[in-house]
This record gives sequence, structure tokens and C-alpha cells, in this order.
Amino acid sequence: MLPIGPLMKEHRRIERMVALIDREARRLANDGSAEPDTQFIRDAVPFMREYADQCHHGKEEDILFAALGERGISDEHQQILERLLDDHRRARELGASLLDATQRWEDGQEGARPQVVDALQSLAELYPEHIATEDQDFFIPVMDYLDEEEQREMMNDMWDFDRELFAARYEELLQQYEPESQAGQIRRSTNPCKDMRSRRTLRRW
Repeated sequence: MLPIGPLMKEHRRIERMVALIDREARRLANDGSAEPDTQFIRDAVPFMREYADQCHHGKEEDILFAALGERGISDEHQQILERLLDDHRRARELGASLLDATQRWEDGQEGARPQVVDALQSLAELYPEHIATEDQDFFIPVMDYLDEEEQREMMNDMWDFDRELFAARYEELLQQYEPESQAGQIRRSTNPCKDMRSRRTLRRW
């Protein structure tokens, strides 16, 4: 397996959470009297912070992107890489905004509701294009910068990076919110993403 294989598998799990975020955003946007599902949001934010950002983006930035930065990649690929990093930063900002707006809503500030909806919508809009860019325009082409031994070493680095935080926790969370028929069709990944806290400084939302 190429080292991008685990990253692309993680994309599929992130897409499922993004679909749930989009569902909540649409529910609130279509019914002005509907209250935010704060329990869902307080589950979704840690998923995006810990799984999508610290675990998934962490491997991308600290391993794949770092290796590419030493290779003298083409201008086209460098521009894509910088755009992907901008997306990562934007996702962190949106997660922090969503958490802040949700807290203010829970504190009784009704004016926070539009900010909750905006953050949900923005996250739901950001990730599909971001993932498509990585899967279709970046991951596979940049493997040409690495020889087979370097690819094997990168794969090992990613498994080491994934040492302690189990993806099963997030699989259970997703199935809690997905329709039963959909959840039953999802095969559990054989690539658990585990806690990288011993390998890097955690990004804070």
C-alpha cells in the first residue's frame, strides 16, 4: 500500500462526519425555530479537532508535506500544498468559532444561533473540495517524488504516528448519528488512527 492509502481511508470517515454536519446545518437553515443540537455539535467538534485535524492533518503536515518540502516539488504542486495548508488553518478557525457560538447559545445568547449555522455550513462546504483536491490532484502525483524505500519508511512513520488514539471511538460516534441502515453497511476500517500526542504538539481549537 502507498502511504497515501491510510490518508484516503481516513477521508472516507471524515466525509461521513461532514455529511452529518451538513445535515444539521440544513435542518437549522430550513427551520428558523429549530434549536441547535448541542450534543451533536459537542461530539462533532472533538471528532474534527482530534481525528480530522490532530490525527489526519497531523500525518499530512508532519510526515507527507514535510517530506515533500525537502524534495523541491513543482510550482503547481507547491501551490496546491499551500492551499491545502490554508484549508487546514481555516478548518481550525471554523471549529473554534462553532464551539464558541455553541457555548454562547447554551448560555442563553439567542443571537449566537446564526453563527452556529454559519460555522456548520462553512465546514460542510470546505471539506468536500479539500478532500477531492487531495485525492484527485495531489496525493497520487506527489508519490513520484518518493522512491519505494522512502514510501515504506513514510508508511511506518504514519503507523507510529497513530500509536494510541483508536479510530473505533470515532466509528462508534458516527454510527450513533447515522441512520441505522447506513451505519450497518459501513465496514470498519482496518487502519485505526491513534493518538499522536507523543509525536507532536497538539493543535488547539
